[in-house]
Amino acid sequence: MRLLILHQATVFGGAERTTLNLLSHLNRSIVTHITLAAPAALRAFMPEVYDDFVDTAPLIRHGWFGSRESFKPDIEAGTMLIDEVRPDIALGMMHYSGAVIALGARRAHHRPRTAASFRGPISEYIRRYERGFGRLLFLRLVIGLAARAADRILVPSQGTADDTCRHFLGPRARTLVIPNGIDGVEVQVASREPVVGLEHLPPDLPMLCVAARLSREKDVDLLIEAFRRLQPTHPCTLAVVGDGPERSILEQRIRDWDLGDRVAFVGHRENVFPYMRKADIYVHTCQFEGFGYTMLEAMACGTPVLATDCPSGPREVLGAGRFGVLVAPSDAGALSSGIAGLLADPGRRERLSTLGMERAEDLSLARMAEGYQNAFLDMLRRRHPRSAGKA
Repeated sequence: MRLLILHQATVFGGAERTTLNLLSHLNRSIVTHITLAAPAALRAFMPEVYDDFVDTAPLIRHGWFGSRESFKPDIEAGTMLIDEVRPDIALGMMHYSGAVIALGARRAHHRPRTAASFRGPISEYIRRYERGFGRLLFLRLVIGLAARAADRILVPSQGTADDTCRHFLGPRARTLVIPNGIDGVEVQVASREPVVGLEHLPPDLPMLCVAARLSREKDVDLLIEAFRRLQPTHPCTLAVVGDGPERSILEQRIRDWDLGDRVAFVGHRENVFPYMRKADIYVHTCQFEGFGYTMLEAMACGTPVLATDCPSGPREVLGAGRFGVLVAPSDAGALSSGIAGLLADPGRRERLSTLGMERAEDLSLARMAEGYQNAFLDMLRRRHPRSAGKA
């Protein structure tokens, strides 16, 4: 099987972790040739286990839907890419790449089976950050067209499947949920590397940790506010792992509150696991989430997880609260109360640590890779690829 993966991104996050894991764990006796097509900036994050690399920066100019005028040449570039690579399966990671692949394949001379891997409830992003009737209509139309054009829609959570089918009329019969996976043994080894950047934090205080891109939708400012509220009654420290456009704002807020001796912004780290393992609680705050890879990573480190119950990943990853603590989203009071309750109950933290590691073992990387592989094989076997399983 010849596989083309298109991933239009220049930063590393949960979706990029999925691509990395697929590259590393697909069975190469089945997937015999892999072409990775991505901007050169993403190549540095990926293991060189593919057979060919195509730098899409000069070909596909965008990573998100701009306008009909800007999207059309990207579809044409996707068509040329497919005709050049001639894959059996073409996979587009995230909504934009999925749309380029699904719609580009319709125009190609070579007609592969296509899979669009939508990574989150995109209607939540559109609702919060997109404006204007024409703009909203365009997004609904183009994502809906892509969802119906793809032979499969592969998603990490049932919430993402529901979002795609409800808001963009994606066919449920062709939508397949494949949860993200993790290699617990690999994480345990990596988590034992030294941590740097936390030297100024008081070692006698319990530590919270968050690892996220510092952008609005990750809602780290909610955690910062909850952290401030905790200090009088439950003093603790905070490690913020990640970078992004909101970093300077968050750092200024910490300075304004004179909490610099209790917070460490350590920036982007290739290996986040030592920070997660060192923490007493891993805190996940997002306005919306397709899955929430960092929660799974923290659980694999043996760190109890507390998350805001946003649409839609945390509830599924944490088993509706069985494997971690869920609190109301966008509520700093609820978040600080939830953290305080865990800080005051070491026995509960220990139980969640054990349950979380069991959950990480269940959501294995081998299981995820096999899910994608089986989906690809099923697509190739069927004469009529549009009849598929349930979502």
